[in-house]
Amino acid sequence: MHTKIYKPIVCMHSWCVEIVALKVVDLAIGYEKPLIRNINVELESPYILLIIGPNGVGKTTFLKTLIGFVRPHAGKVYVNQIDITGNSELAGVFMDYVPQLSRFTSTTGFPITVWEFVEFGLTIHLKKMGLRMDKSEMQRIIKETFNTVGIDKSLWDRSIWKLSGGEMQRLFMARALVNNQPIILLDEPLSSIDPEGKMEIIDVISILKKDKIILITCHDPEIFLGICDNVMIFGRGVYYIGKPMEVLNIDVLGRIYGKSVIKFKDHVHIYDHHN
Repeated sequence: MHTKIYKPIVCMHSWCVEIVALKVVDLAIGYEKPLIRNINVELESPYILLIIGPNGVGKTTFLKTLIGFVRPHAGKVYVNQIDITGNSELAGVFMDYVPQLSRFTSTTGFPITVWEFVEFGLTIHLKKMGLRMDKSEMQRIIKETFNTVGIDKSLWDRSIWKLSGGEMQRLFMARALVNNQPIILLDEPLSSIDPEGKMEIIDVISILKKDKIILITCHDPEIFLGICDNVMIFGRGVYYIGKPMEVLNIDVLGRIYGKSVIKFKDHVHIYDHHN
């Protein structure tokens, strides 16, 4: 059976995308041994899946397995019926991964400006995809992306290591979004960001939801409840997935977080100290 591989097409206003489907079948994730087995998920754009759970239960590992950075112990990952399991190069045709900011410091990178960081990412992506683009068109795409994520022109020539937490998070989102992949994986996108910056990032994600599949890991589910479609909870070797009202209740959360979950009147609170 012939299946069309997604490739971005440069349009007059923005990069065209098509409806994309992500399917996970009997996936077992982990490094030396599986953390969670038999994960089954089917998503079709537009879609936002929120992933929560205690520290160390496999949330980041799940994202890295989807994009092929980590091979699963078992199971398959498909995009539009194409098997991308453990193949980061093929997965990169469909996905971009935005890692946690805490993994990047000024001692781990070479001097590079905000503009150069995003331009370099786009250049590498075009080369990988076998596409060509005029310099002026690249500049237009980058400027449009900066406008989408809220990166002011005054920051374009600044070293990325002199950015605030919120500015750095928007930069990493721009680096991923400039490629216009139909699936975006966001690992703790609100970590190390002030309350105002968090709302700005959520606004950006809300805009992106119009034509993408977005998977988000976080420790504070309430802030995303207004925009997510389903919630997935990892913990203690199991997972739960469903509408927020179905899984964010005292019974399910109690199985995952144990005594860290407290119910007060109509509200459920998680006291999980791992940020």
